[in-house]
Amino acid sequence: MATVRFSRGHWVADYYDTNKRRRIERPRGHFENLTSELRAAQALLADRVAEVADGLVHEGSGTFEDAAIRWLNSKVAIRPSTRRIYQQLLVGYLIPYFGDRTLRLIRVTDIERFRAELNTGIPDSIRQALNARVMTARPGHAEARAKQRSTRVRISTRSINKALCVLSMVFNYAMRNQWVARNPARYVEPARDPRPLEERPLDMDVLTPAEVAALRDAATTATCRDGKLVTNNYRLLISFAVFTGCRAGEILGAGWNHIDWESGEFRVRRAYREGHFHEPKTRTSYRSIALPGFLLKELGAWRSLCPQSLHDLIFPNLDGRPMSYTNLMARGFHPALKRAGIRRIRFHDLRHTYASLMISNGEDIVRVSRLMGHANASFTFNTYCHMLPRKRDPVGDRLASLVFGNKMETDRDAANRARKSVSENIYESMC
Repeated sequence: MATVRFSRGHWVADYYDTNKRRRIERPRGHFENLTSELRAAQALLADRVAEVADGLVHEGSGTFEDAAIRWLNSKVAIRPSTRRIYQQLLVGYLIPYFGDRTLRLIRVTDIERFRAELNTGIPDSIRQALNARVMTARPGHAEARAKQRSTRVRISTRSINKALCVLSMVFNYAMRNQWVARNPARYVEPARDPRPLEERPLDMDVLTPAEVAALRDAATTATCRDGKLVTNNYRLLISFAVFTGCRAGEILGAGWNHIDWESGEFRVRRAYREGHFHEPKTRTSYRSIALPGFLLKELGAWRSLCPQSLHDLIFPNLDGRPMSYTNLMARGFHPALKRAGIRRIRFHDLRHTYASLMISNGEDIVRVSRLMGHANASFTFNTYCHMLPRKRDPVGDRLASLVFGNKMETDRDAANRARKSVSENIYESMC
Protein backbone atom coordinates (compact mmCIF):
# COMPACT_ATOMS: atom_id res chain seq x y z
CA MET A 1 0.00 0.00 0.00
CA ALA A 2 1.33 3.45 -0.90
CA THR A 3 2.02 5.70 2.03
CA VAL A 4 4.14 8.56 3.33
CA ARG A 5 6.18 7.71 6.42
CA PHE A 6 9.00 9.08 8.54
CA SER A 7 12.27 7.17 8.09
CA ARG A 8 15.78 8.01 9.33
CA GLY A 9 14.96 11.62 10.01
CA HIS A 10 13.18 12.33 6.70
CA TRP A 11 9.74 11.98 5.18
CA VAL A 12 9.69 9.45 2.31
CA ALA A 13 7.19 8.04 -0.19
CA ASP A 14 6.73 4.27 0.13
CA TYR A 15 5.01 2.60 -2.83
CA TYR A 16 5.07 -0.24 -5.36
CA ASP A 17 5.89 0.53 -8.99
CA THR A 18 4.31 -0.98 -12.11
CA ASN A 19 6.69 -3.96 -11.85
CA LYS A 20 5.39 -4.72 -8.33
CA ARG A 21 8.71 -3.74 -6.80
CA ARG A 22 8.73 -1.76 -3.58
CA ARG A 23 10.34 1.66 -3.76
CA ILE A 24 11.18 4.13 -1.01
CA GLU A 25 11.89 7.55 -2.43
CA ARG A 26 12.84 10.77 -0.68
CA PRO A 27 11.79 14.08 -2.26
CA ARG A 28 14.67 16.03 -3.76
CA GLY A 29 15.65 19.55 -2.80
CA HIS A 30 16.34 21.60 0.30
CA PHE A 31 13.47 22.03 2.77
CA GLU A 32 13.29 24.63 5.53
CA ASN A 33 11.55 22.27 7.96
CA LEU A 34 9.99 18.82 8.22
CA THR A 35 6.55 20.18 7.39
CA SER A 36 7.76 21.36 3.97
CA GLU A 37 9.43 18.00 3.40
CA LEU A 38 6.20 16.20 4.37
CA ARG A 39 4.23 18.16 1.79
CA ALA A 40 6.85 17.41 -0.88
CA ALA A 41 6.75 13.72 0.00
CA GLN A 42 2.96 13.71 -0.26
CA ALA A 43 3.13 15.39 -3.69
CA LEU A 44 5.80 12.90 -4.76
CA LEU A 45 3.65 9.96 -3.65
CA ALA A 46 0.65 11.37 -5.53
CA ASP A 47 2.75 11.57 -8.70
CA ARG A 48 4.05 8.02 -8.28
CA VAL A 49 0.54 6.67 -7.66
CA ALA A 50 -0.63 8.44 -10.82
CA GLU A 51 2.27 6.92 -12.73
CA VAL A 52 1.35 3.43 -11.57
CA ALA A 53 -2.31 4.03 -12.43
CA ASP A 54 -1.34 5.19 -15.93
CA GLY A 55 0.99 2.23 -16.37
CA LEU A 56 4.10 4.43 -16.54
CA VAL A 57 7.50 2.90 -15.86
CA HIS A 58 9.76 4.63 -13.35
CA GLU A 59 13.26 4.02 -14.72
CA GLY A 60 16.24 4.27 -12.34
CA SER A 61 16.30 7.48 -10.35
CA GLY A 62 13.96 9.14 -12.84
CA THR A 63 16.05 12.29 -13.19
CA PHE A 64 16.14 14.51 -16.23
CA GLU A 65 19.82 13.73 -16.77
CA ASP A 66 19.07 10.00 -17.04
CA ALA A 67 16.34 10.60 -19.61
CA ALA A 68 18.46 13.08 -21.57
CA ILE A 69 21.42 10.70 -21.84
CA ARG A 70 19.17 7.84 -22.94
CA TRP A 71 17.49 10.09 -25.51
CA LEU A 72 20.84 11.16 -26.98
CA ASN A 73 22.09 7.57 -27.10
CA SER A 74 18.93 6.57 -28.97
CA LYS A 75 19.76 8.98 -31.81
CA VAL A 76 21.75 6.57 -33.96
CA ALA A 77 20.84 7.98 -37.40
CA ILE A 78 21.80 11.65 -36.93
CA ARG A 79 24.89 13.33 -38.36
CA PRO A 80 27.95 13.94 -36.13
CA SER A 81 27.38 17.70 -36.36
CA THR A 82 23.78 17.34 -35.18
CA ARG A 83 24.86 15.10 -32.29
CA ARG A 84 27.48 17.67 -31.31
CA ILE A 85 24.87 20.44 -31.22
CA TYR A 86 22.47 18.34 -29.13
CA GLN A 87 25.27 17.45 -26.71
CA GLN A 88 26.37 21.06 -26.36
CA LEU A 89 22.83 22.15 -25.51
CA LEU A 90 22.41 19.35 -22.98
CA VAL A 91 25.79 19.78 -21.28
CA GLY A 92 25.78 23.57 -21.52
CA TYR A 93 22.24 24.47 -20.42
CA LEU A 94 19.74 21.69 -19.75
CA ILE A 95 21.59 19.19 -17.55
CA PRO A 96 23.16 21.86 -15.27
CA TYR A 97 19.69 23.35 -14.73
CA PHE A 98 17.36 20.32 -14.72
CA GLY A 99 19.84 17.43 -14.38
CA ASP A 100 19.18 16.22 -10.81
CA ARG A 101 15.46 16.98 -10.87
CA THR A 102 12.91 14.20 -11.11
CA LEU A 103 11.58 14.13 -14.65
CA ARG A 104 7.99 13.71 -13.52
CA LEU A 105 8.16 16.79 -11.28
CA ILE A 106 9.30 19.27 -13.93
CA ARG A 107 6.39 21.63 -14.60
CA VAL A 108 5.53 24.23 -17.20
CA THR A 109 6.35 26.98 -14.70
CA ASP A 110 9.82 25.49 -14.16
CA ILE A 111 10.57 25.64 -17.88
CA GLU A 112 9.19 29.17 -18.13
CA ARG A 113 11.48 30.17 -15.25
CA PHE A 114 14.40 28.56 -17.11
CA ARG A 115 13.58 30.61 -20.21
CA ALA A 116 13.21 33.84 -18.21
CA GLU A 117 16.52 33.37 -16.37
CA LEU A 118 18.40 32.74 -19.61
CA ASN A 119 16.84 35.86 -21.10
CA THR A 120 18.08 38.04 -18.26
CA GLY A 121 21.46 36.40 -17.63
CA ILE A 122 23.08 33.09 -16.82
CA PRO A 123 21.78 31.05 -13.85
CA ASP A 124 24.36 30.07 -11.26
CA SER A 125 24.11 26.35 -12.04
CA ILE A 126 24.84 26.96 -15.72
CA ARG A 127 27.64 29.40 -14.87
CA GLN A 128 29.31 26.88 -12.58
CA ALA A 129 29.09 24.20 -15.28
CA LEU A 130 30.65 26.63 -17.76
CA ASN A 131 33.54 27.35 -15.39
CA ALA A 132 34.10 23.63 -14.84
CA ARG A 133 34.23 22.98 -18.60
CA VAL A 134 36.73 25.79 -19.10
CA MET A 135 38.95 24.48 -16.32
CA THR A 136 38.76 20.94 -17.73
CA ALA A 137 39.57 22.05 -21.27
CA ARG A 138 42.39 24.31 -20.08
CA PRO A 139 43.99 22.85 -16.95
CA GLY A 140 46.40 25.78 -16.67
CA HIS A 141 43.61 28.34 -16.87
CA ALA A 142 43.19 30.37 -13.69
CA GLU A 143 39.83 29.88 -11.96
CA ALA A 144 39.42 33.64 -11.56
CA ARG A 145 39.85 34.16 -15.31
CA ALA A 146 37.35 31.40 -16.03
CA LYS A 147 34.79 33.09 -13.78
CA GLN A 148 35.52 36.46 -15.39
CA ARG A 149 35.00 34.95 -18.81
CA SER A 150 31.66 33.41 -17.81
CA THR A 151 30.37 36.81 -16.68
CA ARG A 152 30.85 38.15 -20.22
CA VAL A 153 28.95 35.31 -21.88
CA ARG A 154 25.49 36.19 -23.16
CA ILE A 155 23.04 33.56 -24.40
CA SER A 156 21.26 34.49 -27.61
CA THR A 157 17.53 34.09 -28.14
CA ARG A 158 18.28 31.56 -30.86
CA SER A 159 20.27 29.38 -28.43
CA ILE A 160 17.52 29.58 -25.81
CA ASN A 161 14.93 28.39 -28.32
CA LYS A 162 17.22 25.57 -29.46
CA ALA A 163 17.56 24.46 -25.84
CA LEU A 164 13.78 24.52 -25.45
CA CYS A 165 13.43 22.43 -28.61
CA VAL A 166 15.87 19.80 -27.30
CA LEU A 167 14.07 19.82 -23.94
CA SER A 168 10.79 19.09 -25.72
CA MET A 169 12.40 16.22 -27.67
CA VAL A 170 13.66 14.66 -24.42
CA PHE A 171 10.15 14.77 -22.95
CA ASN A 172 8.66 13.29 -26.12
CA TYR A 173 11.14 10.43 -25.83
CA ALA A 174 10.14 9.95 -22.18
CA MET A 175 6.46 9.86 -23.20
CA ARG A 176 7.14 7.16 -25.81
CA ASN A 177 8.82 5.10 -23.10
CA GLN A 178 5.95 5.77 -20.66
CA TRP A 179 8.11 7.54 -18.12
CA VAL A 180 5.91 10.65 -18.07
CA ALA A 181 2.32 11.28 -19.03
CA ARG A 182 2.79 14.55 -20.90
CA ASN A 183 5.35 16.98 -22.31
CA PRO A 184 5.38 20.25 -20.31
CA ALA A 185 7.80 21.93 -22.76
CA ARG A 186 5.09 21.74 -25.40
CA TYR A 187 3.12 24.46 -23.58
CA VAL A 188 6.03 26.91 -23.26
CA GLU A 189 6.23 29.69 -25.83
CA PRO A 190 9.59 30.39 -27.49
CA ALA A 191 11.78 33.22 -26.24
CA ARG A 192 11.48 36.62 -27.87
CA ASP A 193 14.36 38.95 -28.57
CA PRO A 194 13.93 41.91 -26.17
CA ARG A 195 15.96 44.28 -28.34
CA PRO A 196 14.28 46.80 -30.66
CA LEU A 197 13.71 45.56 -34.18
CA GLU A 198 16.37 47.82 -35.69
CA GLU A 199 19.01 46.47 -33.27
CA ARG A 200 18.40 42.78 -33.98
CA PRO A 201 20.81 40.95 -36.28
CA LEU A 202 19.51 39.98 -39.70
CA ASP A 203 18.57 36.34 -40.18
CA MET A 204 19.94 36.61 -43.70
CA ASP A 205 22.20 39.21 -45.25
CA VAL A 206 22.22 39.02 -49.04
CA LEU A 207 24.67 40.72 -51.37
CA THR A 208 23.77 43.01 -54.23
CA PRO A 209 25.02 42.21 -57.76
CA ALA A 210 27.69 44.91 -57.37
CA GLU A 211 28.84 43.40 -54.07
CA VAL A 212 28.98 39.93 -55.64
CA ALA A 213 31.26 41.28 -58.38
CA ALA A 214 33.43 43.08 -55.81
CA LEU A 215 33.71 39.96 -53.64
CA ARG A 216 34.68 37.84 -56.63
CA ASP A 217 37.39 40.34 -57.64
CA ALA A 218 38.75 40.49 -54.09
CA ALA A 219 38.97 36.71 -53.60
CA THR A 220 42.31 35.05 -54.26
CA THR A 221 42.72 32.78 -57.24
CA ALA A 222 45.01 29.79 -57.70
CA THR A 223 48.70 30.69 -57.78
CA CYS A 224 51.69 28.44 -58.41
CA ARG A 225 55.30 28.83 -57.32
CA ASP A 226 58.09 26.67 -58.77
CA GLY A 227 55.43 24.48 -60.34
CA LYS A 228 53.68 23.90 -57.00
CA LEU A 229 50.25 25.20 -56.05
CA VAL A 230 50.57 27.54 -53.05
CA THR A 231 47.11 29.18 -52.96
CA ASN A 232 43.69 27.63 -53.26
CA ASN A 233 41.22 28.94 -55.84
CA TYR A 234 38.92 30.73 -53.40
CA ARG A 235 37.61 32.99 -56.17
CA LEU A 236 36.22 30.01 -58.04
CA LEU A 237 34.84 28.45 -54.84
CA ILE A 238 32.99 31.65 -53.87
CA SER A 239 31.70 32.04 -57.44
CA PHE A 240 30.51 28.43 -57.34
CA ALA A 241 28.59 29.16 -54.11
CA VAL A 242 26.92 32.29 -55.47
CA PHE A 243 25.90 30.82 -58.84
CA THR A 244 24.72 27.40 -57.59
CA GLY A 245 23.22 28.18 -54.18
CA CYS A 246 24.85 25.07 -52.71
CA ARG A 247 25.47 24.68 -49.00
CA ALA A 248 29.06 24.83 -47.77
CA GLY A 249 29.13 21.10 -47.05
CA GLU A 250 27.82 20.31 -50.54
CA ILE A 251 30.61 22.40 -52.09
CA LEU A 252 33.39 20.94 -49.94
CA GLY A 253 32.16 17.43 -50.74
CA ALA A 254 31.65 18.01 -54.49
CA GLY A 255 33.58 15.74 -56.85
CA TRP A 256 34.61 16.17 -60.47
CA ASN A 257 32.44 13.21 -61.42
CA HIS A 258 29.42 15.20 -60.22
CA ILE A 259 29.78 17.62 -63.16
CA ASP A 260 28.13 16.70 -66.46
CA TRP A 261 30.27 18.59 -68.95
CA GLU A 262 27.95 17.91 -71.87
CA SER A 263 24.79 19.30 -70.27
CA GLY A 264 26.69 21.83 -68.14
CA GLU A 265 25.06 20.65 -64.92
CA PHE A 266 26.34 20.02 -61.41
CA ARG A 267 24.68 17.15 -59.56
CA VAL A 268 24.58 17.33 -55.77
CA ARG A 269 25.33 13.82 -54.49
CA ARG A 270 27.27 14.17 -51.23
CA ALA A 271 28.43 16.64 -48.59
CA TYR A 272 31.44 17.00 -46.29
CA ARG A 273 31.09 18.27 -42.75
CA GLU A 274 32.67 17.68 -39.35
CA GLY A 275 35.40 15.56 -40.96
CA HIS A 276 33.02 13.07 -42.59
CA PHE A 277 31.37 12.55 -45.96
CA HIS A 278 27.66 11.96 -45.81
CA GLU A 279 24.55 12.10 -47.96
CA PRO A 280 22.88 15.43 -48.75
CA LYS A 281 20.66 16.94 -46.10
CA THR A 282 17.28 15.71 -47.42
CA ARG A 283 15.90 13.65 -50.27
CA THR A 284 15.15 16.82 -52.25
CA SER A 285 18.77 17.91 -51.80
CA TYR A 286 19.66 15.45 -54.56
CA ARG A 287 19.33 17.88 -57.46
CA SER A 288 20.91 19.09 -60.70
CA ILE A 289 21.93 22.73 -61.13
CA ALA A 290 22.74 24.39 -64.46
CA LEU A 291 26.16 26.08 -64.38
CA PRO A 292 26.82 29.39 -66.15
CA GLY A 293 29.15 29.26 -69.13
CA PHE A 294 31.90 31.30 -67.49
CA LEU A 295 31.85 29.00 -64.45
CA LEU A 296 32.20 25.90 -66.62
CA LYS A 297 35.15 27.50 -68.39
CA GLU A 298 36.88 28.39 -65.10
CA LEU A 299 36.20 24.91 -63.72
CA GLY A 300 37.81 23.38 -66.80
CA ALA A 301 40.92 25.51 -66.32
CA TRP A 302 41.04 24.71 -62.59
CA ARG A 303 40.84 20.97 -63.20
CA SER A 304 44.36 20.88 -64.61
CA LEU A 305 45.74 22.75 -61.55
CA CYS A 306 43.60 21.13 -58.86
CA PRO A 307 45.57 18.93 -56.41
CA GLN A 308 45.02 15.21 -56.88
CA SER A 309 42.50 13.97 -54.36
CA LEU A 310 41.62 10.49 -53.21
CA HIS A 311 37.96 11.52 -53.25
CA ASP A 312 38.19 13.34 -56.61
CA LEU A 313 37.32 16.65 -54.92
CA ILE A 314 36.77 19.87 -56.86
CA PHE A 315 37.91 22.03 -53.96
CA PRO A 316 40.44 20.09 -51.84
CA ASN A 317 43.14 21.67 -49.72
CA LEU A 318 46.70 21.98 -51.02
CA ASP A 319 47.49 18.41 -49.91
CA GLY A 320 44.51 16.95 -51.77
CA ARG A 321 42.54 16.23 -48.60
CA PRO A 322 39.05 17.64 -47.91
CA MET A 323 39.16 21.35 -47.10
CA SER A 324 37.97 22.26 -43.62
CA TYR A 325 35.22 24.82 -43.22
CA THR A 326 37.36 26.74 -40.73
CA ASN A 327 40.17 27.21 -43.24
CA LEU A 328 37.70 28.23 -45.93
CA MET A 329 36.39 31.02 -43.71
CA ALA A 330 39.71 32.14 -42.21
CA ARG A 331 41.89 31.99 -45.33
CA GLY A 332 39.46 32.57 -48.16
CA PHE A 333 36.07 34.05 -47.36
CA HIS A 334 36.67 36.55 -44.55
CA PRO A 335 39.83 38.05 -46.13
CA ALA A 336 37.93 38.48 -49.41
CA LEU A 337 35.12 40.32 -47.60
CA LYS A 338 37.64 42.60 -45.90
CA ARG A 339 39.49 43.42 -49.14
CA ALA A 340 36.19 44.09 -50.93
CA GLY A 341 35.04 46.42 -48.16
CA ILE A 342 31.94 44.32 -47.50
CA ARG A 343 30.44 43.77 -44.06
CA ARG A 344 31.11 40.44 -42.29
CA ILE A 345 28.47 37.95 -43.40
CA ARG A 346 28.09 34.19 -43.12
CA PHE A 347 29.10 31.87 -45.92
CA HIS A 348 25.52 30.56 -45.89
CA ASP A 349 24.38 34.05 -46.89
CA LEU A 350 25.81 33.34 -50.35
CA ARG A 351 23.07 30.72 -50.65
CA HIS A 352 20.50 33.34 -49.68
CA THR A 353 22.09 35.68 -52.23
CA TYR A 354 21.60 33.06 -54.95
CA ALA A 355 17.91 32.72 -54.09
CA SER A 356 17.32 36.47 -53.88
CA LEU A 357 19.01 37.16 -57.21
CA MET A 358 17.03 34.38 -58.89
CA ILE A 359 13.73 35.66 -57.49
CA SER A 360 14.45 39.31 -58.27
CA ASN A 361 15.33 38.21 -61.81
CA GLY A 362 11.79 36.88 -62.21
CA GLU A 363 12.43 33.13 -61.82
CA ASP A 364 9.48 31.00 -60.76
CA ILE A 365 9.40 30.30 -57.01
CA VAL A 366 8.82 26.56 -57.59
CA ARG A 367 11.89 26.33 -59.81
CA VAL A 368 13.97 28.24 -57.25
CA SER A 369 12.77 25.84 -54.57
CA ARG A 370 13.91 22.83 -56.60
CA LEU A 371 17.29 24.38 -57.34
CA MET A 372 17.76 25.17 -53.65
CA GLY A 373 16.87 21.61 -52.66
CA HIS A 374 14.03 22.63 -50.35
CA ALA A 375 11.45 20.05 -49.32
CA ASN A 376 8.56 22.12 -50.68
CA ALA A 377 7.93 25.43 -52.43
CA SER A 378 5.96 26.82 -49.49
CA PHE A 379 9.12 26.89 -47.37
CA THR A 380 10.94 28.83 -50.12
CA PHE A 381 8.03 31.24 -50.48
CA ASN A 382 7.77 31.90 -46.73
CA THR A 383 11.54 32.47 -46.50
CA TYR A 384 11.99 34.72 -49.53
CA CYS A 385 8.52 36.19 -50.14
CA HIS A 386 9.74 39.66 -49.13
CA MET A 387 12.17 39.54 -52.08
CA LEU A 388 9.50 38.96 -54.72
CA PRO A 389 9.28 41.87 -57.19
CA ARG A 390 6.17 43.93 -56.53
CA LYS A 391 4.23 46.30 -58.73
CA ARG A 392 2.96 49.60 -57.39
CA ASP A 393 -0.44 49.10 -55.76
CA PRO A 394 -2.92 51.75 -57.10
CA VAL A 395 -5.30 51.36 -54.14
CA GLY A 396 -4.06 54.61 -52.61
CA ASP A 397 -4.69 56.52 -55.85
CA ARG A 398 -8.20 55.09 -56.11
CA LEU A 399 -8.99 56.19 -52.57
CA ALA A 400 -7.62 59.69 -53.25
CA SER A 401 -9.67 59.92 -56.46
CA LEU A 402 -12.79 59.03 -54.49
CA VAL A 403 -12.16 61.89 -52.08
CA PHE A 404 -10.73 64.59 -54.38
CA GLY A 405 -12.27 63.61 -57.71
CA ASN A 406 -10.93 65.09 -60.96
CA LYS A 407 -8.53 67.45 -59.20
CA MET A 408 -6.55 64.47 -57.88
CA GLU A 409 -6.45 62.99 -61.39
CA THR A 410 -4.93 66.23 -62.70
CA ASP A 411 -2.31 66.35 -59.93
CA ARG A 412 -1.37 62.72 -60.57
CA ASP A 413 -0.95 63.34 -64.31
CA ALA A 414 1.32 66.29 -63.53
CA ALA A 415 3.39 64.15 -61.19
CA ASN A 416 3.71 61.47 -63.86
CA ARG A 417 4.88 64.02 -66.41
CA ALA A 418 7.45 65.32 -63.93
CA ARG A 419 8.81 61.84 -63.26
CA LYS A 420 8.98 61.13 -66.99
CA SER A 421 10.89 64.34 -67.57
CA VAL A 422 13.41 63.48 -64.85
CA SER A 423 13.90 60.02 -66.34
CA GLU A 424 14.53 61.45 -69.79
CA ASN A 425 17.09 63.91 -68.42
CA ILE A 426 18.96 61.10 -66.62
CA TYR A 427 19.00 58.98 -69.77
CA GLU A 428 20.30 61.89 -71.85
CA SER A 429 23.08 62.58 -69.32
CA MET A 430 24.14 58.91 -69.42
CA CYS A 431 24.30 58.98 -73.21
